[in-house]
Amino acid sequence: MALTRSHLLVVLACLGFSFILIFSTILKNTGISSLQQVLFRVTLALLFILIPIKGRIKLEKRDVPYFAATGLVFSAFLLFALSSIVFDCPVAVATALIYTQPFFTVMLSAFLGKEKVDARKFAVVALGIVGAFLVSGAATEPISNLNVFGLFLALLAGFLYAVYLYLKRMLKSGYAPLQGLFNTLLFATPCTLLLGFALRAFTENPIFIGFSAPDAEQFALLFLFAFFCTAMPYGLLNYVKPNEVSPTTEGTILLLDPVLHNLWAVLILRQQVSPIRYVGVGLILLSAAIMLRIKR
Repeated sequence: MALTRSHLLVVLACLGFSFILIFSTILKNTGISSLQQVLFRVTLALLFILIPIKGRIKLEKRDVPYFAATGLVFSAFLLFALSSIVFDCPVAVATALIYTQPFFTVMLSAFLGKEKVDARKFAVVALGIVGAFLVSGAATEPISNLNVFGLFLALLAGFLYAVYLYLKRMLKSGYAPLQGLFNTLLFATPCTLLLGFALRAFTENPIFIGFSAPDAEQFALLFLFAFFCTAMPYGLLNYVKPNEVSPTTEGTILLLDPVLHNLWAVLILRQQVSPIRYVGVGLILLSAAIMLRIKR
């Protein structure tokens, strides 16, 4: 298939997504908590999305429970994904564990009776599990040297990502993709605050659930975070034509995201992990790519 405008849009969207954990790390280093990062990201993205939808907001009363549930899952996914960085999980490790989403998707579909797990799918999931074990560092490093909570949050984010995608597929056909995203973010905003209040019963860690007025530099970073890593990539994907890029091709291109995340972590943050962990990253991406082909 020849390269098209839609291929370029997917690549540009992937570029935006690949800076999510980079921005999160930089914001953490300036003192912005993961809760505040999520809150600013969803609220600013709401304003940005109003432009391409031209202010045409659509939300039917009967669909409020659906968008409330989707907003809650999405906000929890964002919060736990970014919080893995707060608890010192390297970008390469966090990205790989979040990308265990395809395995959770298969298991969720099997649990709900939507899909059968045959021997081939089981082998691919097993490959991903081996990759997750290697990327965690448990194979080569003492448990005392690992931030187990950060690893757990990244893995939990992978599960919540799968749940979010499952809910997203249930979106009514009467909503345009960006209208659906706007409604999801609309409910994700109060849900983020509710999660923050709930977590205060267990921790008062300021870099996890703290909140403070950002200065000019911090606000500029939050503004770029919301635009470049949320509104822009989702907006670009909205203009991808299915007749130019198949879902399998689009999914395969988007697997560039964790590859670029690793590249930026080395070039910008000067982060590197042990070679065996990079092997784990490769196994997870390989199994995700194979799963895309199988689902086709």
